[in-house]
Amino acid sequence: MTTLAPLPTPAGTLTRDAGLLALAAAAHRAHAAAAPLAVLTLDLDHFKAWSDGVDAATAADAIAKVGALLAAETDASASHLGGDEFMQIMPGRDLEQALETAERLRESIAAALAAYEALPPLTATLGVAASPSDSAWTGDALLSLADARMTFAKKRLAPHHNLAFAGALPSDWYTRLDIDPNKWPTV
Repeated sequence: MTTLAPLPTPAGTLTRDAGLLALAAAAHRAHAAAAPLAVLTLDLDHFKAWSDGVDAATAADAIAKVGALLAAETDASASHLGGDEFMQIMPGRDLEQALETAERLRESIAAALAAYEALPPLTATLGVAASPSDSAWTGDALLSLADARMTFAKKRLAPHHNLAFAGALPSDWYTRLDIDPNKWPTV
């Protein structure tokens, strides 16, 4: 089994640690201002298998293209979590607005990565979560929910790739998260 070499953090994106600190600060500001906060996570579909067959520079170039698309988003900050995973922090956006952003990014990423002519195509699956403006959600809780939605989409929703998902999870998925069950319907 080949292990994916560490990929450099793309220009315009935060490192994982800096991104997690930025998310905690954004959650604090959102709570203080009674404003919504949205988070999306994304994972590139088929990237590991594809990157095993190309040189490191080509794989890094693909990651850089995704980072550039995320970094270009207005009023948001992007973080490269490592490998082929990213996070986007979107202050002031509710769930509907965040899902619209995720869909736009999903389409842009698929178009940008089509140039590699990978089979199966390189695409992205995204999970979206948002805190209502009157809540005290932590950044960690939002990230966990967005990540769970992304994972659910990849594992349970056909075609298991190239999706943006912000819907309800089955109740057994919520129990994996450190979230008050009374908040589940609101996110």
